[in-house]
Amino acid sequence: MSADFYEPGHTYADPDSRAYDWRFRCDMVTTHPEDGERTALGWRFFKGVWEPYAYGEDDWDVQGFVGTTDQPEAPRG
Repeated sequence: MSADFYEPGHTYADPDSRAYDWRFRCDMVTTHPEDGERTALGWRFFKGVWEPYAYGEDDWDVQGFVGTTDQPEAPRG
């Protein structure tokens, strides 16, 4: 069964983004107190740098994550 949003404990990587080596490790999902919209909190690896990052439901919808791979643990580096 495919997920409908980021899941804590998973790292998402796009094999088509080799030029940027994009990855996102989801550490937790929280919801907006008024409208319940989900936000994934974690770490994004982009252009060789890890940085704290948040993705919302619109980000998931736009990306679609077609062709992405799911990694059980984020590579160190």
